[in-house]
Amino acid sequence: MELKQVNAFVEVAANGSYARAAGIFGVAQSALSRQVAALEREIGGRLFHRTGRGVTLTELGEHVLPRARALVADARAFGEAAREARSHVGGEVSLGIVPVAARGLVAALTARLRDAYPRIRLRANEAYSGQVEEWLAAGRVEIAIYNRYRGGRVANAEPLMRADMHLIVRADDPLARRREIALRALAGVPLAMPVAPNSLSSLLVGLAAARHFALDVRFESGSSPLTREAILASGLATVSPIEPFRRDIEAGDMRAIRIMRPSIRQTTWMSLGSQRPPSAAARMVARLIRELARQVREGGQSS
Repeated sequence: MELKQVNAFVEVAANGSYARAAGIFGVAQSALSRQVAALEREIGGRLFHRTGRGVTLTELGEHVLPRARALVADARAFGEAAREARSHVGGEVSLGIVPVAARGLVAALTARLRDAYPRIRLRANEAYSGQVEEWLAAGRVEIAIYNRYRGGRVANAEPLMRADMHLIVRADDPLARRREIALRALAGVPLAMPVAPNSLSSLLVGLAAARHFALDVRFESGSSPLTREAILASGLATVSPIEPFRRDIEAGDMRAIRIMRPSIRQTTWMSLGSQRPPSAAARMVARLIRELARQVREGGQSS
């Protein structure tokens, strides 16, 4: 027996008509009729007599209607109590997040918190993965969102998003005509990269060394906006997912060239601090982050 079946019975009884009840529910009359029929099969008896002007309760219907009304009222009271309890979740939540995830996610997250959890105060700090993981280990943040580039699971973490890595160049760069580029072809390409130590930089250095060449790193930056400015002003390139540079790519100022042989995939992970149990507010923020990441994946904004 489902609550929606009981609710359908109560509404039809209150209105004396499937048509009028369907109008209130905003559903097709046939759908409402199926709900009541399913309930009748469940309890083994008819609830209504059909008349030329609508329906009237059978003896069984009259007997169970008070209890059905009580069930519906209890369900509504439960929902109201849950919403009230949710609105009282509050406190400060500290978040460490990498730039590729921060763009868009933090704005959407703060909008959700404003509307549904106004008592939660979010404190977000942006840095590259190594720094974010250090903050988590030291207890400076309760939630960490960071990137890894190798396969396999990460202990006490859950994956949020995945994205292929690209060489990001200015639109007038000679490489901009390519759609794909082998890692070996990065030899001699002047690069702007994250400040070391950084997991992506370390991976690229190791892959380059295995292929007997060295990366030409001309500029190290602690933020995506600084890297962006370096690319546009100096003609440097960087290795990154598309997302941090999507606006410039869509505007025609930059190009993204997928790195192949080998391809490199970035996985964005979320971890909660282990030094103490997460607060109710931190658990709620983590749940919202999961929902937003799922929407991004289902929308095809990451691969």
